[in-house]
Amino acid sequence: MTEDETDGESIEDEFADVDLTEMEWTDYSEKPGIRGEIKEQVDDFVVKELASHDTGEGGHLIVKLRKQNMTTLDAIDKLSKMLHISKDRVGYAGNKDKRAVTEQYISIQGVEEEDVRQIFTDEFELEVIGKNGHIGLGNLSANRFEITIRDLNLPIEDIRNRSLQIIEELDGKMPNYFGEQRFGSSRPITHQVGRHILRGDFEEAVWTYIAKPYESEYKSIRKVRKELWETREVEGAAERFPEKFRYEKTLLYHLTKNPGDYQGAIKRLPEGLQQLFVHAYQSWLFNKALSRLVEDGWYDEEYEIPLVGYKTDLKDNRPENIIAEVMEEEGVSQEDFRLQEMPDLRSEGSYRRAFADFRNFEILDIDEDDLNMAKHKMTVKFDLPKGTYATTFLRELRKN
Repeated sequence: MTEDETDGESIEDEFADVDLTEMEWTDYSEKPGIRGEIKEQVDDFVVKELASHDTGEGGHLIVKLRKQNMTTLDAIDKLSKMLHISKDRVGYAGNKDKRAVTEQYISIQGVEEEDVRQIFTDEFELEVIGKNGHIGLGNLSANRFEITIRDLNLPIEDIRNRSLQIIEELDGKMPNYFGEQRFGSSRPITHQVGRHILRGDFEEAVWTYIAKPYESEYKSIRKVRKELWETREVEGAAERFPEKFRYEKTLLYHLTKNPGDYQGAIKRLPEGLQQLFVHAYQSWLFNKALSRLVEDGWYDEEYEIPLVGYKTDLKDNRPENIIAEVMEEEGVSQEDFRLQEMPDLRSEGSYRRAFADFRNFEILDIDEDDLNMAKHKMTVKFDLPKGTYATTFLRELRKN
């Protein structure tokens, strides 16, 4: 073995030990939080789009979609099947949380009001608004949230006072971190898979998705993952996963028929999920860099931090220097985002504001928690710009 090969092996081992599980981003406010839990019930988390869609003429029917316990994409998939049309004819401004009650506008091309009114389902509600053009990602200014925080140990007045002190300290702004759901709420592996793909380690990417165990999952599924993580035995593994784990099953069925074809297995997943792996890792780099900047006391109201891609101009500024520093620590380069072996996933990069505004914060109610004995709950309302996560705002209030 040559000296270069020895060095390469040493570097590879060093990068293999990089920790991508720690998500303790630096808080902007210094006041102590109220702690507590969110999303204990679906209706504890209510989201409504703030958007105006003037109606009149147009080839698209504008419809208000109300749903709960379902992703936006799942709702659109079911709706398109009920209408016997392609999903591509349904437009929407953004994905809404699954475990929440959400209200958003969609556009449906080439259908009549009567077609929608004839749909009867208990999975979601539809309200026809009128006709206009296509609704896309730019057709949204903000979201209004109404959220209940439960399992609060503090007395009612302490809950109120701490919350208002934090809001006063934040002064209408907060670090624009990506929320935990970007990485996987109960099992944060999406960005880890993305890093492996970027580094060309498709085998590790596949097994991380299938089998890396997390304590937050149910014991039965955790047991299956733990055994597969240790054995990496493909034969019969797909049958050990319940039906709802369809992507794990997809990967394992492919590997059963095509042993060792890890890159091919990834390509069997939906294109949107494949892209999400890379985007989640870009988000991870953004959060890590922003957290270090906040810890250093850095603030710039208008600054946009790169979501790094192969075309990103990493200027000689503090945020870009931190991004480069984090990438070096994790063994990833800008060129990796060209993804020569999976060019459909390549990313030029983009930008995201380092800080976001919040508006119209209001405490609606503080009362006894009907789900947790001898505890309190608080319901709050606030508005956030599109692309900003409510869970990020709640981090500042809770500081769990």
